[in-house]
Amino acid sequence: MPPPVHPLTLFPEARLIYNCNDGLRQIYDLGNGHLYKFRPHRDGIYESDIHALIKSTTTIPVPDIYYEWVTVEHIHHLIMEKIDGAPLDAVWGHLDTTSEESIVLQLIIYLKELRTITSSSIGSVSGGPLQDTYGFLFEGKNTSRGPFTDDQSLWLAMTSRLRGNPSRAMKQALLSLRPSMPECFPAVLTHADLHPGNILVRDGNIVAIIDWEIAGFFPIWMEYLHYLPASNGPELRFEDKVLKGMEAYPAVTQFMAVLGGLRLWDTVIA
Repeated sequence: MPPPVHPLTLFPEARLIYNCNDGLRQIYDLGNGHLYKFRPHRDGIYESDIHALIKSTTTIPVPDIYYEWVTVEHIHHLIMEKIDGAPLDAVWGHLDTTSEESIVLQLIIYLKELRTITSSSIGSVSGGPLQDTYGFLFEGKNTSRGPFTDDQSLWLAMTSRLRGNPSRAMKQALLSLRPSMPECFPAVLTHADLHPGNILVRDGNIVAIIDWEIAGFFPIWMEYLHYLPASNGPELRFEDKVLKGMEAYPAVTQFMAVLGGLRLWDTVIA
């Protein structure tokens, strides 16, 4: 439900602090301890529902949401609590080893709590399609699929374009790959965009984890896959530390590498 008065009308001196996608995503500091945020709406996904679930089942700190509404233009609006904290990516390079280890340990504990929230289907928190914004599971970014209730259904969605390739070699490669697909259930609640910019810290503690808009019930190994470093560079030291504290799923590394190779091959020979 929207507020009685639009926030930018009520607070004309509000300060724009984030602007992305040619103005389609913006965040304003209203100056009263609240933030106003708008973005394109994702069908069936309301961050207040996700925050309520997290608050009721874990100790993970998330901001309070005061208003959330969607306009006829399919724009999603939020008025939420402004957290007194800095994004971890802005301070990580200035932390001592003790502070680094403490923050990593806190995050690992929160991730373990998050994994206790499970579902019998892979999909959004509301029970709808899964939002695969970065194309980890399905081909193409911002792809929506599901929900899925078994591994085979997910496999068919992940390989839908490849199975249309008439090449005999491709068909054989898929037959060989299918047995190596790791078990995906139970589906666990996954942030799906948990980079250091979405972790707010203050005085050596995590004070909030933000931007849950693409969270959903993903395969049990999905958060591990997200944290696999693309390189061994020092800029990924945080991700590497977190990964070492997570439950490992080494089989998914090989599976996704082969699947990625087949997708690339399919693109080349198409």
